[in-house]
Amino acid sequence: MLKISAIILCGGKSRRMGQDKGLMAINNQAMVSHVAKGLSGAQEILLNCNQHVEQYQALGFETFTDKEYGDIEANAGPLLGILSAMETAKHDWLLFSPCDTPDIPADYLKVMAQHASDQLAFACVVFDGQRQQHLHVLLHKRYKESLMMYLLSGRRRTSEWLNSIKPIEVDFSQQAAAFANINALEDLPA
Repeated sequence: MLKISAIILCGGKSRRMGQDKGLMAINNQAMVSHVAKGLSGAQEILLNCNQHVEQYQALGFETFTDKEYGDIEANAGPLLGILSAMETAKHDWLLFSPCDTPDIPADYLKVMAQHASDQLAFACVVFDGQRQQHLHVLLHKRYKESLMMYLLSGRRRTSEWLNSIKPIEVDFSQQAAAFANINALEDLPA
């Protein structure tokens, strides 16, 4: 089995919600804690967060912030978090999930790792039956240079960079709702 570092991306500004989504409570637990449960089985779980670092650490998580790369602008979006994770994580394989998807399937890590192993792939992305879920991705650190060059070119689109490395799609269409993002207060479970 692959040795995997799971990375929860909490680096956004939460403009639509008006507060840090990862820290919002669902059933008396921070949303990020629900995401972490879905990543159990990873050799390490890290949070990429650029705000409220102390609050995330108080929940028991190991955190890291976006790194500074001379010519790459700060706050360059989730790709900067992914690049920073490639430099921070202990293991060569990184499984990503955004902090606002609290219902990821319990077998997410296992299925993604199995597809990478079976198909000798170094990049796998979730396909929900309609589209790729670009922040639900398993990547090998071998793509660090490619990502660095992409960001240095001034581009920021996750889908564009991922398509350039040609990930295999992992079909989660039977569990598509599990990858729905919580982007507004009305999206929170009652």
